[in-house]
Amino acid sequence: MTDPRPPAPLIHHRPASLIGQLGRYGCIFTLGSFLLFTSMCSGLFGLAVFAGTPASFSLATVLASLTAVPYCALLLWLDRNEKEPWALIIIALLWGAATATFISGMFNDAFGSLALSAVGDPNLAHQLTASFSAPFIEELTKGFAVMMIFFLFRRDFDNVLDGMLYGALVGLGFAWFENILYYVNAGEAGGYGEMVKLAWVRGIVSGMGGSHAAYTGLIGLGFGLVRVARRGVLRWALIPLFWGMAMFAHFAWNTFVSLFIVSDSEAVTLLVSLPVATLVLQGPFLFLLLLVVVLVWRHENGIILRYLQDEPEDVVTDAERLALVPARRRAFSGLKRLFTRGPFSWWRQRALEQDLVRLAFTRWHHVSDQEVTWVADQDADVLTLRARIRRRRAALG
Repeated sequence: MTDPRPPAPLIHHRPASLIGQLGRYGCIFTLGSFLLFTSMCSGLFGLAVFAGTPASFSLATVLASLTAVPYCALLLWLDRNEKEPWALIIIALLWGAATATFISGMFNDAFGSLALSAVGDPNLAHQLTASFSAPFIEELTKGFAVMMIFFLFRRDFDNVLDGMLYGALVGLGFAWFENILYYVNAGEAGGYGEMVKLAWVRGIVSGMGGSHAAYTGLIGLGFGLVRVARRGVLRWALIPLFWGMAMFAHFAWNTFVSLFIVSDSEAVTLLVSLPVATLVLQGPFLFLLLLVVVLVWRHENGIILRYLQDEPEDVVTDAERLALVPARRRAFSGLKRLFTRGPFSWWRQRALEQDLVRLAFTRWHHVSDQEVTWVADQDADVLTLRARIRRRRAALG
């Protein structure tokens, strides 16, 4: 017997006002134009350095990329469940590599010139710049990108891990371009051997823990906590708290790392002193980030299990729901399917699993959003995902 009642009306999330939409797109256009301009400036500067020292610049780019690429892959792997759009990933990397370095370079140079004129000692002026100008202006310019993604792309900024990922990617882009310039200078001053030594220090020893990726990851952590908390005015204090923590971590490394160099032996410095400095000065911050990642993984697994629990069986069965977590279970199952049924079957199953995870997160946001007053069965996003999942399931047979 069919239900005589009409189906519930389909409800889309309320669009922003026309003024709000124009303001958002205006900000995106303005920031995009500025990103393009600074990318061109940084690119021209890079070409000028390459024209002056092509061999050193080429080797420096290789050395910087040999650590940046694996670190980027690791960061993307950490975001196991709800993947971020490639456009925002590229924007975050590009902002760090081009815009943040461009602005920070100008301010740091200006501060260094003022400090030199004030103290008259080049070494002291350099240390003052490293301790007070660089931590402030560099974390300010990098964190600005995280803030803009948070406000302009809310639908792609879902939880704490997203904030940490965007922040770390901005910092990684910054470190990549900055490392190239540092390696070139080292090569011009002391040869290729000095470039390799500096790559060991900046790319491996300090690496993720004592680098820009970790600093800006802390900023992203603050924004991510605000995104998840949703309620209470005091939660906004988390943003300046973690932004300040990022600046302090940067300040601590730039200021106190030299105190750990107690031997005249270069080997002892490279293999003992600097690793110990990284562990002491940056280890607590890196441990905090890793702890948050583990907690977020557990939280995301709970979201997937809970919000798919009452879905119809033609969307997901209970066995399939349990097989979605943890993420490594999906990965191992995918490898088995890849080798037994081929790449097309693997790709279709992977797309189905991604949509199931996305459905769980969409329902979680639906429940958590204070502005949503309708049930999930009326939500356009939920129903669209259910329909797509059914089509994928039919394609899989």
